[in-house]
Amino acid sequence: MRRGSYLKLFAICGVLFSFAIVLTFESSPAAVPQGSPAAEWARSKHANRETAIAEATVERRGTLAAHCGRCHSEQGFLAWLPQLLAGDSGFIKKPDGSAADVAYLRSLGLTVDLVQPITCRTCHGDGFKMRVRDNTPMLPAGFEAWAVGEGALCMTCHNTRNGRIQWDAADPGRYTAPHRSAQADVLMGKNSFFLNDTVDRASAHALFTGDSCVTCHLTFGKSGHTFEASETVCASCHGPSMTIQFVQTPIEALLTQVKAAIERRVLAIRHQIKVVRKWDPATGLFTENFPLDGTQITKVAEILSIGGQISFRFSLADGQEVYARAEEIWVGPGGRPVFATSDPIIRACWNYLLIKYDGSLGVHNPSFARDVLTATLNALR
Repeated sequence: MRRGSYLKLFAICGVLFSFAIVLTFESSPAAVPQGSPAAEWARSKHANRETAIAEATVERRGTLAAHCGRCHSEQGFLAWLPQLLAGDSGFIKKPDGSAADVAYLRSLGLTVDLVQPITCRTCHGDGFKMRVRDNTPMLPAGFEAWAVGEGALCMTCHNTRNGRIQWDAADPGRYTAPHRSAQADVLMGKNSFFLNDTVDRASAHALFTGDSCVTCHLTFGKSGHTFEASETVCASCHGPSMTIQFVQTPIEALLTQVKAAIERRVLAIRHQIKVVRKWDPATGLFTENFPLDGTQITKVAEILSIGGQISFRFSLADGQEVYARAEEIWVGPGGRPVFATSDPIIRACWNYLLIKYDGSLGVHNPSFARDVLTATLNALR
């Protein structure tokens, strides 16, 4: 065999060997050699197959796997991406444009036995190139991000995913909560109530770091493809005197103040609360028409999202805790909700969760985070 033929054979074998390694890593993270990108990925949240099973399979979600499967599974994202790039950020659809049914979602592999988490091939296409870069298409959160480098791919999923909101709306007409991965909205300064987000409020971290998310979470990250930002990542650009606490401490204080302001408004009308649809966090099940004497509520222990809706965890005088969605807290059986969609409490809760679910405590966009929270405090006065 000629020398050139040997070289070609060697190259082909090398490619096949590399592909086999990736397949092995993705199916068995425990088998990954430590110190490699695959080992880093195996320690990341992207590698969590249990999340993919819980969020992106027809057995657990039914046809809603067409919603959650977009960003919680390899198969769902790859089916959705061409649709997104064509301008449709909605649920996964069939090739003919009709709504995806269970049979079609099964054919994609969105089943307990086949679903894969966010793997290498989810983000990387031919030649390991990023599938989206520089500019995002119109996102599920209702905006585009331009010139953000490789971070454009991260932003396709890490956004509030609930459409564009009208910042000065007196009544949003819904109880929707932002999705828990609200990073793109905060980075780009979008989707806040009480604060004009139609002007440019994008963070320099999104626009002038080369690759936005990727720069801080991978290039300067703690462990590469774990995507964990180092506690000292700020010093990479701002010098050794700059610490993450300089931003997080005041934003955390403002979050505490906003939560307290919401709690005061809730407790002021707690006497109206007579019945709720109670949620059990252990089982995920609801108890219909659960009687609740609102005067026994001593504290709003938590503001959270249940099933994508703004919700509360109430502490009662007898030590019990009751979880309920805001829209399912009533003045009586069959009565009106205690909290109307026009109540500033609902918009304040959105803003609170927007900054909380961003997860950076303001680091992604310090000025925007501060302005959102102070605007919220003023609206609740």
